[in-house]
Amino acid sequence: MTVLIVGGGLAGLVAARELTKAGVPVRLVEAGSRVGGQIWTECSSGFLIEHGAEGFSPVRPATRALCDELGLTGRMVSQDRLEAFALRRGKLEPLRPGEAARLAGIQASAAELGRGMASLRGGMGGLIEALAQSLPAGCLKLEVEAQAARRGNRGWEVLTSSGQVVSADALVLAIPAARAAELLASASPAAAGKLLSLRTVSSVSVSLAYPRQAVAHPLDGMGFVKPGPPERAGLRASSFVSSQFSDRAPAGYVLLRAFFRPGPRLALSASDARWVAHASQALAPVLGIRGQPTRAWVARWRQVLPRYADDHEARLQEIETLLSRAGAPLFLAGAAYRPAGIGGAIESGIAAARGLLGRCAL
Repeated sequence: MTVLIVGGGLAGLVAARELTKAGVPVRLVEAGSRVGGQIWTECSSGFLIEHGAEGFSPVRPATRALCDELGLTGRMVSQDRLEAFALRRGKLEPLRPGEAARLAGIQASAAELGRGMASLRGGMGGLIEALAQSLPAGCLKLEVEAQAARRGNRGWEVLTSSGQVVSADALVLAIPAARAAELLASASPAAAGKLLSLRTVSSVSVSLAYPRQAVAHPLDGMGFVKPGPPERAGLRASSFVSSQFSDRAPAGYVLLRAFFRPGPRLALSASDARWVAHASQALAPVLGIRGQPTRAWVARWRQVLPRYADDHEARLQEIETLLSRAGAPLFLAGAAYRPAGIGGAIESGIAAARGLLGRCAL
């Protein structure tokens, strides 16, 4: 049996690792120039910037087990501050433990609320690096975009942007639901239609560095959220990054991160300069900031953040039933399908690999 995995984010890498551990030949193709998906760490001039996920829930067993397997347990760090605030009428008000996640629309379990995040010394990118290094040489191919999937003589055939056709006995789609729908438009129109019903939103994060004396607020917490519907355009939250984890900014500086839903006023495609100016103006009156940031970084995420409906599990079960009728093994993996966050992505990658192994063993 050979398996093709489309998507080199966390779930795709985890699925590839699980399958190769079982002795299954795997090819993993990623459309972009890097792996990791929504985990993307950058180190610059003493600052450690997370453009995507900042950390993971410390209570998810699958996450801790994966870190143990990859030898990362000694690099795990906990948040220095758990206090959080709500931005109401221009003022920051303290919140009860776990309330910030609820107000931000983070769909976490009761056991996770109020426990804060864990991360890795050196950033979350260390998890992706360790996963990629655990795969066999030649397994991973970057800048290979899958465009369509169809049934082949013995399994699946995937047409890539270069015109190449990649054949495999089984297929794992570790990509956002809308992209999976595009690939399956002809192979399973009914499943593709249902995949498009899984809602997502776009996000922009702006990381800003300031001299410590330029920020009047004591930054005595992990950040603030702005109450309101998570889909509403504008500022949604801010992380006091250098207060959360001690290794994120050089001495004498602070690192802040602002999260926005793009909208009519400022589009996702607006220039970095406009987003930086917008973020600076949004945070300055709230935190008492004087002057402009000394460094800034912008990350855009187009339609990748899932918004799980109340009937998400029922929709997913229907999609999986339709895919099981495709005639050859096909599984989905990723945060779009299994809530929530890093833990959900890891669990979905494991579930896809084990489901595929179980089906092929029948």
